[in-house]
Amino acid sequence: MKTVRVIINPHTGTAKREKRMYEALRVLGSAGYETIVYFTRAKGDAEEYAKKYASKSDLLICSGGDGTLNEVASGLEAIDPGKRAPLGYLPAGTCNDIASSLSIPRDPVMAVRKILKGESRKIDVGSFNGRKFLYVASFGAFTEASYSTPQAMKNALGHLAYMLEGVSSIGDLKTRRASFRIGGKTYEDDWIFASVSNSRSIAGIVKLEESLVDLSDGLFEIALVRAPKNLAEFLGIANAVRTGTLSCDAIRLLHAPSLTFSSKEEIPWTLDGEFDAGGGEIEIVNHRGALTLVL
Repeated sequence: MKTVRVIINPHTGTAKREKRMYEALRVLGSAGYETIVYFTRAKGDAEEYAKKYASKSDLLICSGGDGTLNEVASGLEAIDPGKRAPLGYLPAGTCNDIASSLSIPRDPVMAVRKILKGESRKIDVGSFNGRKFLYVASFGAFTEASYSTPQAMKNALGHLAYMLEGVSSIGDLKTRRASFRIGGKTYEDDWIFASVSNSRSIAGIVKLEESLVDLSDGLFEIALVRAPKNLAEFLGIANAVRTGTLSCDAIRLLHAPSLTFSSKEEIPWTLDGEFDAGGGEIEIVNHRGALTLVL
């Protein structure tokens, strides 16, 4: 009998989703899999489970938010690529940016049925001075909401929780003096937001047009938003973010496989929704096709 191991973050999702998860596990059993479930209890557990069991399974499934998937992907790096079990993802977080970009159903039963079809896809993975991220490294407006919003509030209010947390900081937008070396050019300014991403959705707030993003091309989408000089520029930024084009004078949207960030001050970044203190010089690199997901 084939074995599937399911790593579940029990702190994400709702009671209604828990019932659907039970049905999803039943679907796996009906498909001929011996199903073994592991619940995470603390940060880092998902990574350790992946390290321990990825080479001992016929299929590995992660159920949780983007941060949980990040941990599992990090754990897979310790396993020889030829011995890793195929990885499926059941999105259960608040924003689920990766799932949104890959059109993975939020319903766990539908997602499991899609996984069982066995279609695999390689997607790019980023590194931030060596620390891996799957879809975004960012700082500035709204990004702190992803790690500062309490989990209970996320579960109760969903995407609205991020919006409330973000809106509460609009009157206190901070500018950050920093430079980015990208493709032989240096961009230095006072920034209110910057993101290095491989996703069509960032924190469920910033949405990029589908034509601008390819998750498997080895290139990041880099959005740099300088501090607006007047109300007209501020409104232009808001409209560019709303439409997903990021097209206005205050925003630079670039595509590159790597870049170097430098700043004299410590800047709070988020990597897939988790905090990382960034300062000094940081190398950010795209590792093309480093993760394979069964979709």
